[in-house]
Amino acid sequence: MSLYDVARAVGILGRVGQQMHQEIGGDVPLAVNKQGALITQDQILEWAMLGRTFHAQQGNAATLVDFAETAYDEDQPQFALRVPTGKVVIPLSLIITLQDQAGTDTHIVWSTTTNDIGDGTSTAATISAMRRDAPHASGCTARSLYTANATAATGLIEIVRFLDPFVAAAGTMPKYAWNIREAAAIPILVGPATLQVHIAATGTAPAGFGEYVWAEFDTPALVSL
Repeated sequence: MSLYDVARAVGILGRVGQQMHQEIGGDVPLAVNKQGALITQDQILEWAMLGRTFHAQQGNAATLVDFAETAYDEDQPQFALRVPTGKVVIPLSLIITLQDQAGTDTHIVWSTTTNDIGDGTSTAATISAMRRDAPHASGCTARSLYTANATAATGLIEIVRFLDPFVAAAGTMPKYAWNIREAAAIPILVGPATLQVHIAATGTAPAGFGEYVWAEFDTPALVSL
């Protein structure tokens, strides 16, 4: 009797696509191929297929965002993802692309907090589902370009910093990317919490674009309370 036949007999394995995630109480099924080798699905692809990944951006098409900071101000991030109680967020991809720089020493600092910093004075950013039929809605709030203080951060830690001692050079477009697949440390934001970025350059603030993607779940799905 093959491994597949044994597995099928005891009901723990199935062919690829045989059972949906929701049909087995939240446990993702194992599967085997015709050669009897185990098949496992990429975790991030699974989240995306289940509609648990979301996107926000700053700038659009050829329209730049002026990131405004000429000095780091902890209470005024340039982007913030507010994670409420009851939600968990795992960042997947955080990309800043700068098109215009005229200052020096551009700092891009991603950090997390253990509180929801609120809106302060900022602009709403649209959150979109990466699975385009949007089977789930985000419970988070995305805000852009704080110009007055948010609620003071608690438990703030920096998770990644990029530093560009900028000197104008023709044909360059600096891109600063954090990706979960390449990260040595991965933040898990259990609400209330905030994921935020500060983008500042000495003298003159840079302008450019931001593209941010994360996975989002109800807290009990990942955390035992």
